[in-house]
Amino acid sequence: MRVGIIGGGLAGLAAGCELAERGHAVEVLERRPWAGGATYSYRDEETGSWVDNGQHVFMRCTTAYQAFLERLGTLHLTRRQRHLRVPVFDAAGRRSGLTATNLPFGLHLAPGFLRYRHLSWRQKFQVSRVIVAVSRLRAEARAELNDVTFAAWLERLGQAPETIRDFWDFLVIPTLNCRSHQASASQALFVLEEGFLKNPTAAAIGLPGVGLSELHVEPAVRYIEDRGGKLSPRTTVERIEIDDGRVGGLTLRNGERRTFDAYICALPPWRLLPLLPESARQGAFGALAQFEAAPILNLHLWFDRPVASFAFAAFLHSEIQWVFNESSLGKGRNGAGPKEQAGEQHLVLSISAPGELFALDKEALRARLLPQLRAALPAARAAELVRYLAVKEPEATFVPAPGLTRPGPRTPFANLFLAGAYTDTGWPATMESAVRSGLAAAAAADATGDGSA
Repeated sequence: MRVGIIGGGLAGLAAGCELAERGHAVEVLERRPWAGGATYSYRDEETGSWVDNGQHVFMRCTTAYQAFLERLGTLHLTRRQRHLRVPVFDAAGRRSGLTATNLPFGLHLAPGFLRYRHLSWRQKFQVSRVIVAVSRLRAEARAELNDVTFAAWLERLGQAPETIRDFWDFLVIPTLNCRSHQASASQALFVLEEGFLKNPTAAAIGLPGVGLSELHVEPAVRYIEDRGGKLSPRTTVERIEIDDGRVGGLTLRNGERRTFDAYICALPPWRLLPLLPESARQGAFGALAQFEAAPILNLHLWFDRPVASFAFAAFLHSEIQWVFNESSLGKGRNGAGPKEQAGEQHLVLSISAPGELFALDKEALRARLLPQLRAALPAARAAELVRYLAVKEPEATFVPAPGLTRPGPRTPFANLFLAGAYTDTGWPATMESAVRSGLAAAAAADATGDGSA
């Protein structure tokens, strides 16, 4: 079966690898000169360094993404914790941390939580009430909370505004790319259960030890090509032609028409909708108009000396949120540009749900964020900032808002299937969700045989 995949992001690549492995002829159509979607690396012209377009991490509970890397033969290029261990700094530089142990019966987070210094005992008691409530919550009850915001649900359980700010938003913002008052309670509770409460190792963090393109984009393209498929970059689909309940073909921007037996659209919903006929946009795919894109901001800083001893850390009461030490991960050496000097340290400030920060240029971002970093990290105060770079991803994820209906891989059109982190994988918009969606779309397309229902 000949399968056309629209979009060369992680979901499209995962679908392409799976279908190529199953013996199908795959072509991935990508509008940009490179594949990767929201997860790729590029060489910055100003610094000459290879940088990721966004800082991405994974957890031990994200099994599909790790299996994908194993398939590609690149899992060894990552750094993986055995148990969760995250240093947390407040705005004044006081350090504490969140850790997990091997304790059974869901007690693995308890010792670290009791020692955690950034919450008062009153706040810890409030958080404990939620943990107990979640442990008693049945799956069907959680599903019923899809129409309620996480903040509203927390308030019902007596969570004070400062507890929501200091703890629950601290967890929700980096995992859902929005705040508690924006997120569905059902989706936030999934993250809490699957990522933090399920077992002692679930929350352990994994980090790429190389650029994302080297880790999974280029290997995935090679995997597809080695099995007879191909990537077609600079190929923009202008229209998906619907004829008698099926996709009849694709119209490209250059006027060319392409046909396949089956089609997988691995574009985000706001890019898929304009490709469809008006009748489909108003009918079967109308619910996709509810999806809202959510941006992520990263500020890369090169200092003339080491200023951070950690591989990564979280920040509280600060606009910085998370800092990743690229040099300690080896990425500074592997992806170093010609302007990088020995002894320099490359940090990435990663900011989810950035709000008004996203509109600022790199000079304004430096002026606003660098003093916050220096206030929290004393070693940065005397260090010289050699270079800096702002990387903005305006469509990094979607907002998991209350009432949002996520579609499955099948559509009303017999030979059209959907992939993407926004589809109904159960997971938030992560690399895990993208891979799961690609595999689900591939399985659905494969099940149709020649593309007919």
